[in-house]
Amino acid sequence: MEDILIVVAVFFMSSISSMVGFGGAIFYVPFFYWTGMELIGAITTALLLNIVTSGSATLIYLRRKLVDLNIAVPFIVASATGAQIGAYFTKMVPVDPLLFLLAILIIVIGLEMIFSRTAMLFHVRKTGEKEKLVVVIFGGLIVGIFSGLLGIGGGSFLVPMLLLLGYGIKYAAATSGFIIIFTSISAFIAHARTWEPDLTLITYIALASFTGAQLGSHLMSTRLKAETLKKMFGIILLLMAIRIISGLL
Repeated sequence: MEDILIVVAVFFMSSISSMVGFGGAIFYVPFFYWTGMELIGAITTALLLNIVTSGSATLIYLRRKLVDLNIAVPFIVASATGAQIGAYFTKMVPVDPLLFLLAILIIVIGLEMIFSRTAMLFHVRKTGEKEKLVVVIFGGLIVGIFSGLLGIGGGSFLVPMLLLLGYGIKYAAATSGFIIIFTSISAFIAHARTWEPDLTLITYIALASFTGAQLGSHLMSTRLKAETLKKMFGIILLLMAIRIISGLL
């Protein structure tokens, strides 16, 4: 019965995550840890589902031409490098202070999204190509380090960063999802050496993740308005921050 509930939860989490450009690992890590998995096992399982969720959603986003490959490729290289660095320091760095700072940043971004002040937050002058490349490489490295260190895909940073560079919310979410595939693969490889999964459960939740992401990405690309997506993104960020802070208390 518990496994069925886990599969259902993964389906809904992947549906929502795929809509807003997340892989879902920031939900999956505390969720699987709460079900009794060891932290490293929860992180590795979450990264695998990140790959499945984002890969499934990207199949639709590429067909709808919502992914900007020109910005995605340098970001992938930087974030994949950062993920290896973060994974190396997983057992050395005190994670709680990092999680707290992450939660505060997520709250600020979430409130801006919900109250439609994104025009103020993200209204910047037109960025030159060289400046944009510097932001992408530096940002990708930071996102990758957090991904490897905490087992998250980095969508909560990626989407705001792409908005800052002038992308619309749908293009930012879709491009973020594409990038997360490769960031998560890099972090997954770094963590998988000591992973001992329940293969039956992994098979079921991977299928649930793939199917949920197909549903979510279809709704995002055809049904949801940009303003609705922004508010949904903001609410999810606040829920994530609350979950992180509650886990630290």
